[in-house]
Amino acid sequence: MQAYVSLWSADLLDLGRAVDLVGPVADGFHVDVFDGHNVDELLFGPDLVAALRRRTDLLLDVHLNVTDPDRWARRFIDVGADMVTVQTRPCPDVHATLDAIREQGARASLGVEVDEPVVGAVALAGLVDRYLLMGTAIGIKGVGLDAATPERIRELRRSVTRPVFVDGGIRAHTVAGLAAAGADGVIPGSLVFADADPVAAIGRLHDLPGPTAVR
Repeated sequence: MQAYVSLWSADLLDLGRAVDLVGPVADGFHVDVFDGHNVDELLFGPDLVAALRRRTDLLLDVHLNVTDPDRWARRFIDVGADMVTVQTRPCPDVHATLDAIREQGARASLGVEVDEPVVGAVALAGLVDRYLLMGTAIGIKGVGLDAATPERIRELRRSVTRPVFVDGGIRAHTVAGLAAAGADGVIPGSLVFADADPVAAIGRLHDLPGPTAVR
């Protein structure tokens, strides 16, 4: 199973050290972007992604939770984002948004919210390079994995061949079930950075079986 490590859970006063510590073993870094509207948080901008791009060659996975995803997708791709995740609800035309992300040279990832039927995401498979299935409500830390998540993974797996990652509720006692359901990867945060040995924590994720995801 792959791990795109969430920098939201790192020591925000020492992000450079966090990147250097887990970079040699992580498969990518996940960067959440909140504008205070769709999610009641303000978090991470293009300058941070530009700095990350100078610091690491790993895949940078930018998750937009903003009211104008088309505008911000362009900004983040311009400074080095390799993959951009958007949700259907904030996009006036999600088909056009996903297509534009690809045209600008990045991979298009579709976020599927915890209360959103999977069937709608399946219909967009031709425009999607990766699915990001939310295991919790967006922007809320410290809550448990929604119990329906493994079945939602299986539902996606029955219909799509693109990689499926899970974000939210990633804990030591949940990851094996996610892998067994068919997840290619997860977005670990505290599972990595709260561990006494973050490198070993990622290694344990890599030891879990799972389909090979696109890097």
